[in-house]
Amino acid sequence: MPDDFEYISRARIEYEGGDRHAYLGEVPEPVVYGVQGALRQYYGAKEGPPIASTLDHIVAAVAG
Repeated sequence: MPDDFEYISRARIEYEGGDRHAYLGEVPEPVVYGVQGALRQYYGAKEGPPIASTLDHIVAAVAG
């Protein structure tokens, strides 16, 4: 890369009903983080639909 480059990531987290809504940069819709599977049991999370955890997103980002 011939030119210097700087990127500042801006994020905002809001908590709603036990889930985390992450607003990332200029993307208007939040990424919702929750729990599923064994994590739900481990953390004693409320019943509800499975929602990907931050760990799920990290693994997918590294794999992709």
